[in-house]
Amino acid sequence: MKRLFLPTLLLSTLWSGCDVLPIHSLTELSPASASSVPDEATKCADQLRGVSLAQTSRHSHAKPSVDLLYWCTKAAERGDAKSQFALAGLYERGIGVPASAPEAVRWYKASASKGYPEAQFKLGQMYGRGEGVAQDKNEASRWYIKAAEQGHPEAQYYMGYRYEHGKGITQNYAEAVRWYTKAAQQGNVSALDGLGSLYLAGHGVPQSQVDAYKWFNLAAASGNPEFVTQRDRLAAKLTAAQLADGQKMASEWARTHPVSKAGTR
Repeated sequence: MKRLFLPTLLLSTLWSGCDVLPIHSLTELSPASASSVPDEATKCADQLRGVSLAQTSRHSHAKPSVDLLYWCTKAAERGDAKSQFALAGLYERGIGVPASAPEAVRWYKASASKGYPEAQFKLGQMYGRGEGVAQDKNEASRWYIKAAEQGHPEAQYYMGYRYEHGKGITQNYAEAVRWYTKAAQQGNVSALDGLGSLYLAGHGVPQSQVDAYKWFNLAAASGNPEFVTQRDRLAAKLTAAQLADGQKMASEWARTHPVSKAGTR
C-alpha cells in the first residue's frame, strides 16, 4: 500500500536553484556584523528565520544571505548541533553552495552524533537512499530508531513501516503497532493509515474491520484522496452498526489527539 512521507524539517522549504558560492569560500565570508555579535549559533538561527519564501522561490533569483552561510558555518565548526543540521541542509539542497550530498552527510552525522533528532532522522534517510554515502538500510534503521526514541514523529512512523515490512530490520508486527501508535498519537497521518492496515489484516493485533475503519477514517480526515478512497472502500463492506461504531471510535480519538492536515509518506 502506497503511503506518502512529509518530513517536517527546518530547511524543507529551501530551493536549490539559487546562485552558489565555491565551497572553500564559506570560511572566507566576513559580514560587517562579525565583530559585534559573538554568538554564532544565535546569528545562524536568526538568519534562518529571515530566509523568506520569496528568496527561495523558483521564480526568484535572489541569493540567500551571505551572513547565513557565514554564521551557520562558524557555529557548525564550533560544534553547535542545530547549526550543523542547518548547514547540512544547505549542502544537501545547494543553497548558497554547490550541492554536495557527501558534505550534507558529514554535517548531518556531526549533528546526529550530538543527539539532535532531526539530524538523526535525516541521516537515516541519507543511508536509506544511498545519498552521499553507501546505501545501508541497517544503518538507516539505527539512526531512525535513535530519532524515534526521542519522540520524532516521522522517525516513529518510519520505524513502524520498517517493522511492518521488514525493511532493514527483522519484521515484527507488534513493534510496527507500537511505533505506529506513538507516531499516531502525535498526529502523523501515515501512522494512522498504517494502523488501519494492520487491523484490517490482523497483523500484531486482533483482526477488526471496525478498528481498521476507525484508523482509516482518521487518516482520511487529512483530505488525502488515497486515504479517503481506502476508507470508503472499507465502509462499503460494513454494516450500519459497524460503521457507526467505527465513526464513534474515530471521534473519541480525535477529541484527545492531534491529526495532521496533510497526508504523508
